[in-house]
Order: sequence, then C-alpha cells, then structure tokens
Amino acid sequence: MADDGGDAPPCDSDYISNLPENVLVTILSLLRLDEAARSTVLSTRWRHLFPYTLLDFRAYAPGRDVVAAVNTILAAHPAALVRSFRTGLLYFPPEDNPSVEAWLRDLAGRGVKELSLSFRERWQKIPASLFACTSLKRLHASSCTFPDATQAPAPLAALTEIDLFGVNISEESLGALLSRCTALEHLRMRSMGWCHRIHVRSESLKTLCGCGDFDELLIEHAPNLEQVYGNYMYMRSTHLKVAHAPKLEFLGYLGMSFDTIEIGQSVFTEDDFDIKTLMPSLKTLAIELSYTSEGYINWFMQLLKLFPCLETLYIRSDTWSKVRAAAPGSWDVLRSVPCIDNHLERVVFEVYRGHEWQREMAKFLHGRARFLKAMEFHCQGDKGCSELFGEEWVREQQELLCLDSRASLDARFLFFKGALVNNHHDVSHHEWYKRKYYHYLYNV
Repeated sequence: MADDGGDAPPCDSDYISNLPENVLVTILSLLRLDEAARSTVLSTRWRHLFPYTLLDFRAYAPGRDVVAAVNTILAAHPAALVRSFRTGLLYFPPEDNPSVEAWLRDLAGRGVKELSLSFRERWQKIPASLFACTSLKRLHASSCTFPDATQAPAPLAALTEIDLFGVNISEESLGALLSRCTALEHLRMRSMGWCHRIHVRSESLKTLCGCGDFDELLIEHAPNLEQVYGNYMYMRSTHLKVAHAPKLEFLGYLGMSFDTIEIGQSVFTEDDFDIKTLMPSLKTLAIELSYTSEGYINWFMQLLKLFPCLETLYIRSDTWSKVRAAAPGSWDVLRSVPCIDNHLERVVFEVYRGHEWQREMAKFLHGRARFLKAMEFHCQGDKGCSELFGEEWVREQQELLCLDSRASLDARFLFFKGALVNNHHDVSHHEWYKRKYYHYLYNV
C-alpha cells in the first residue's frame, strides 16, 4: 500500500525524549541506580534529570562496590536532595566504616526522611551519625547492631515510625528511643537480640508490635497508646504489665503461657485471678487458647471480665487432630451464665476445624452475646488443606452449632475457605486487603 502522505512523524523520532520531565524521572527511578547513572551520557537533558532520581536512593549491590558507588554518586551531586535511602544486604569491611558514617551525615544535610538499612550480618553496626538525621520520619533496620541511643547528642525529633527486624539493641537504648523520640507513633520489633525487657514510657506512641522474643513488657506511661500486639507473644513465659494506657483499644495475643498478666491492679497468674480494676477502653482482644490445659475455660471467662466494653474477639489455638480429644472441662458448666457482660459484636475463630471444643465454645458465645453481629469460622483441614472441607461439611457444622439458639437474631455466621492470615492485624487497614477479605467465603 502506498504512503498516504499524512503527518506521521519520521520513523527515527526519539519518542522517549519528547516525554515530559516528570515522566522521564519516574522511568529513571524504576531503573537500578547504575543503569540510571549511565543514562547521563545520552544528552545534556538526561544529565540534568539524573539528580532527581536520587530523591529515592536505592543502594542495592553486594560487597564493597556499593560503598564506592554511593561515595561517587553523592560526591558528584552535592546539591541533590534525598527523600529516602535504602540498602539491601549491605556488607562492608571495617575499613569502610568511615565511609558509611559519612553517608548518614551527608544524608542528614540533604533532608532525608526515610531510611531503610538492611545488612548481611547482625554484627555490623549502624553508625552513630544516624542521630544527625534530624529530618528523619521513618526508620527500618534489619540484621545489624543499633547504635547506643543513650549517648545520642539529640533526639530524632521528627521520627514517627521505627521498624526493627533482627536487630541487636540494648534495653537501655530502646528505652531511650521511646522516651526521647517525642513524635514516635509506631514501633515494630521482630527477632530482637539483647533486649529481653521492654520498658515503655512515651507520650506519643500509638502502636507497639512485638513478635514475642522478650520476657517482660512493662507499659508504665503511654497516654496515647492504642494498640499492643504480637503474633507470638504467647509462646514465651512473658510478664505483661499495663500500668497506664488509658486509650488502649487492641491487645493481643494473650495466652495461658504468660507468667503474669497485670492490667492496672488486676493480676492474672497461672493459678490465681485477682480482679480489682477493669480496662473499659479495650475494644479488640486477641487470645491464644491453650484448650488442652486444665482451667482454660475459667481463664477465658475471667479474662473477659477485665474488658467490659469488648467488641471484637480473635481466638487462636492449637487444634491439630492429635490433641483434639485432650480438651479437659466442658462449656456446659457455664449453662447458668445468663449473658456475657460486654458489648461483644464480632468473634473470629482464626483456624476452625470443627472440633467439639470449638463448637461448644462457639455455641456458648453466640447463645449469650446479645450484641453479636458476626461470628467468623476460618476453616482449615488437619493437614492444612481447606479442600478437605466442602459446602456439605459447612452445612453440617451449621446444624451442629445450633445457630437458631443465638441470643442476637441479627448475628451472621460466616465460613471462610482457609485460616486467617498470620499478618492479618498488620494489613487489615489496607484497602486492597479489605477488598479481598470476603473473596474466599463459602456460599452456603
């Protein structure tokens, strides 16, 4: 077919260079830093664009090459601002310590707001020049040793979020961070070394997430604390004491394995319950129910008394078939209990296998929770296969649960294909998670 002689651009046009600068910077930011740097040879315009890619500086390269590369790039662009700086599996020998310390001082002068420092070895120490980053708002550190915050010349006054994973930090240093970082709102800790006692004194802290590798959690003074949770806190003989947290709304996971639970002046030990004060602020409670232990029913009922305004209850337990028949006690002993003295609206069985103790507990709760709106059963087979449970099995469970005897006629009973995800409480506020949450609901 002959050329129609239209206004089509010549075939050798540079379409990419015709794009707006903000689009080009976005493209460059998606490249590895060395690839983006090589683009500067294309033209003077591309050379002008490269410094803008340093806004989100990603230093992902193994060995000493990354140290030299970062030194070179920062020196070549002394006026470029850096919004975030990330490393991945960084390793450097002791002779490069001064260079890495200089990075942080340089980044402090460039107004860095987010640092993500990931190292290959936990013995590698974050330089004390970290505390020069006074504009820092978010800090993520993994597989390293944290500098001594007790010796910091000034607090990180703008810091609002800290995420520590596999970090060696002393109890004193963590305490100094909590008390001196006056804007800190979110602290997340996983696989911590050296720190077996967490002492919380913070006017600003709102969320504390720890994964249970500590022996004592003392919340002495936290007037704005709203959430305290950790997926595996119950796996250690932990001492939990909440002295002053008047806004605390979410607490978990509590378990019978705790050495002591102190809420105000109320004290729970393995053998004794002394309830003197209540916590009316608590709306959500997550528990690990050791149903093979003697007295687990009484422990659960006593715990409910502490939280008279409870609305949501998450129940996690070891429900494997090899121990299903070992449950001592019976929920029938509570037959005389007329109702539950709180505002329980939602109960979530995180792993439901239809064992007798689970059914009896569910029947007790929905038969006495007058404000119940929903009870969720996240079904999973004994071999971890949700496929073992079909819709017929779900219908059988509905009959066994005696749903017609519920105290709240508006209550809904929802059965899901698969256990509740372990990081549910971390991601439950995300819109993408909310959209997919009911995707695996049984249609019965």
